[in-house]
Amino acid sequence: MSEEPILDEAQWVVLDRFNDVTTLLSVGNVPVNGKSPRKTLTETGRRVLLPALVAAMDNKRTIDVVVEHGTTQWSVTAKPIVTPDGTEIIGAYGIYGPTGTPYPPEPLIGAWQWTVDRSGNNVGELSSLWDKNLYALHEYDPGAVSSTKGPVGDWLTKLLPHEDRAQVKTVVDAGLSAANGIHQLLSFGAITRLGTDNPGRKQLALTGTSVPVPGSPGVFHAYGFTREVPSPTRVITSGLNVVNVADFTRAYFELASETAFVAIDCIQSYVFMTSPSWARLGFHPDFEGDLATLSPTTERPNAEAVILAARQGDPASFDPLITTLKTRADDFKAVRIRFSRVDRDVTPSRYLIAAVEEA
Repeated sequence: MSEEPILDEAQWVVLDRFNDVTTLLSVGNVPVNGKSPRKTLTETGRRVLLPALVAAMDNKRTIDVVVEHGTTQWSVTAKPIVTPDGTEIIGAYGIYGPTGTPYPPEPLIGAWQWTVDRSGNNVGELSSLWDKNLYALHEYDPGAVSSTKGPVGDWLTKLLPHEDRAQVKTVVDAGLSAANGIHQLLSFGAITRLGTDNPGRKQLALTGTSVPVPGSPGVFHAYGFTREVPSPTRVITSGLNVVNVADFTRAYFELASETAFVAIDCIQSYVFMTSPSWARLGFHPDFEGDLATLSPTTERPNAEAVILAARQGDPASFDPLITTLKTRADDFKAVRIRFSRVDRDVTPSRYLIAAVEEA
């Protein structure tokens, strides 16, 4: 059963093109993520807008035309998306509507490129480049770039929130290793206005690919573009062997020695994951109950109050909880516990991570 076309009149349409394959990424705020434009756009969009988008890519120039289709005069604008050095056409975006139709604001689309070897070292003086739109998208001053890897280095270590860095890094590394020329899609949060008194957050989506550099064994050229999206979009890693991000959590929990880490479902009052160091500190390795119930009866109200404050992001919970917890030997050990919210977009949070240390 074929899908219904997406209404595309007076909506900005974004395409990518890698290795002579063109795919549709979005129509207005609707993510499409790699479908065929001919199968997804409306009949009018295919006849009026799509030829202009193809012409913009083929000729590397903006197309502004009026097209007659049916009984209507359609105003059409299509713009190419080009790598910062101007050598690669990587997509296009455009819009159409009856002449005189008001359009929504033009999307800000930033292009990037990176030439790198297997060890992650930049190759060439212009190996890491962003265009002005990408700096504007991140609200980041080009003069603030400090990484030896150029803007891509600052992006990986400064402009990504901690919770997204592992996924972005593993997908980027896998993409460079594969160098298969196939477009990859990645969605991530970004920190904007870094280093100012008013930092912000955006949800961005990246489309890109990588290919081997001819005549340079072990050197890869990655390129693509980034745009803002209203919500996280689908991640597509075609032909890539990407490390499972969950393995970072597993490895972190396994390495913990002096500190025990505990994952808590506060709705169910349930400890569902502990690090190996939890048992090494003398606590029952298979404990699955309410963490507060391990405190003596007299200390339990304070423990419950601190957990509730942590779920709500209350600054009072930033100070560690000093209490005693029952060990598997049925005695009590003095501990210091700090809490961090997992689902920070929900208040009160359902999930907490607790760091438990001997006091």
